[in-house]
This record gives sequence, structure tokens and C-alpha cells, in this order.
Amino acid sequence: MDEISELWEDLKFEAGSIGNELLPKDRQEVYIGMGDRNADVLFIGNDPKLYLAEDYKVEPQSSGAFLIRLLDVVEYLPETYYITTLSKREIKIKNFNEEERKKLIDLLFMQILLISPKIVVFLGKEVAQLIENKEIDFDTERGKFKKWRGDIETYLTYDVETVIKARNDSGKKAAIALNFLNDMKNIKERLNNDE
Repeated sequence: MDEISELWEDLKFEAGSIGNELLPKDRQEVYIGMGDRNADVLFIGNDPKLYLAEDYKVEPQSSGAFLIRLLDVVEYLPETYYITTLSKREIKIKNFNEEERKKLIDLLFMQILLISPKIVVFLGKEVAQLIENKEIDFDTERGKFKKWRGDIETYLTYDVETVIKARNDSGKKAAIALNFLNDMKNIKERLNNDE
């Protein structure tokens, strides 16, 4: 096993040691992420339904299925993106205590370093605030590229659950849904301009 593969295994092991008391014994699986580990775009969410395994496996009708369908519509190739969550488990990060959340964020930074994406997409205000460790004005910062660490840029958009709810409540033309679609297009366009 090469050094990078060992680091991925360490990441999975460390994530698996956090918060086990929160989950039944038969649901303690660790889900590091899904997609290409050398991707240019890293999507970070807080919804455990974003993926079930690294091989693009998602639950039907889940937020993960919705996001992948949308990425297909916008013509993202699977090798261009990776999707992960804050908790790496079947629960949201709010269920962890402060010390556990800090450990999970530290592991996320290790994961970002391993992937080394060009763009990190925060799926929702909560994700951005936890990673940036500051208050975020969603309406002001959504839809903008920001220089972050090294050559990495960040982009804040809606969490997928919010988009699905808006579509269910107001239809496909809901403002949030259209904004989210345009955000995905903007990110892809930025990548195409960087090549």
C-alpha cells in the first residue's frame, strides 16, 4: 500500500473512532466520501444521504441521487468531482459534541489536503461556518468564488436538502433551485476556464 492510500485508511480509521456511542452497532459504518480522489471539485455537505459508498452508490430519491443527476445535467464528468460530508457517518455533525466536531473538521482538512482540489464547494451555510470557523452572511457570500488556502478557491451554495424542499414546495422553477443550478454551472465554467 502506498503512502497516500495509507493516509486515506488512517482518515477512515480516525473518523470511525469518533461518535460511535451515537449510532447503533449495526450502523457505525464510516463513509469517507464518493468520487475521484484526485478531483478538481470537492463538494462538502452535512447530509448523510449524499452518498453510501465511494463508487457513486446513493439511495434512490436521496439528496445524493439529486446532486448526481444535476451534475450529470450540467455535464460534470465523474472524474472531476468528489463528494464528502462533515461527519463521515449516517448522522449530521450537530449530533456530535464540540470536541468531536473539532476532530471531524481536522480530519476534513486532512481529506482536503489529500484531494487537493481547485475548488471546495460548501453545500450550505452551516458547512461554511463550521469549516471557516466564523459567521457567514449566506445571502452576501453565496455564489462567489473566494481565495482560500494556497491555490484553492471556495464557493458557497445551498445545501441539497434545501434545494429539494424548494422544488417540492414551488416546482422546478423555484428561485433556490434555479440559483443552485446556476451555481453548478458557474463552478464548471470556472474549471473550464482554468484548463
